[in-house]
Formats: sequence, structure tokens, C-alpha cells
Amino acid sequence: MRNGDIYWVNLDPGTGDEIRKKRPVIVLNAGHVKHLRLAIVVAVTGWKAQWEKHPFFVSLDPTPTNGLAEKSSADCFQLKAIGHGRFLERIGSASEAQMNEMKRAIALILSIDSEHCQ
Repeated sequence: MRNGDIYWVNLDPGTGDEIRKKRPVIVLNAGHVKHLRLAIVVAVTGWKAQWEKHPFFVSLDPTPTNGLAEKSSADCFQLKAIGHGRFLERIGSASEAQMNEMKRAIALILSIDSEHCQ
């Protein structure tokens, strides 16, 4: 597992407004298998046109590299740490440009100066 990898994961069970089903996620930090078997991820969801101007969503067009079947979005507000046991299958990887867009979105969400995000 590496940063930028896109995996199918099982997010069930969840509580409240959490996503609770099998869905793709993008790994932002794969964690450290020896010490902590958690990865920080953002959920991937179907694309909606109204998200074009929303800074928390990063557009993901399907490509052979990312393995997505349809236009999707990285929902950076759905940032979470999940156990490695939830990961089912690697389907591809996000581009460096998309990873940088996600870092900027997360910086905005967390009120971090995005100038420090490459």
C-alpha cells in the first residue's frame, strides 16, 4: 500500500453521517505496518456537477491508471483513518496533480496554510 493508491474498502459498519458501504478510497498516508496498521484515506464518490466550484471535492476522470469506471470525486471532507483490514482490492492510483489538489482541499478544511502543500 502506497500514498496515492486507490482501493476498494469495506466501510461498514459506520455511524451517523459516515459512509457505510464498499467504496473506493484514496490513500493519503499508508501508515506504518510494523507499528500502526491504519491508513489515512479520503472517500471516492460519484461526481455531481454542483461540486465543480466546491473546494472540498477533487474531480477524478476515469483513466487506465486510476481504475475508476466513471467520473468520480475525492470527497476530502470524508477524511478518515481506517484499519488495513478494511482494504479489499487495489484498483489504481491518483495522479500527483490530484494528490496536490487533495492536499490543498484538506489544508482548507483544517485551516492550514495551503502554501505549504505541494
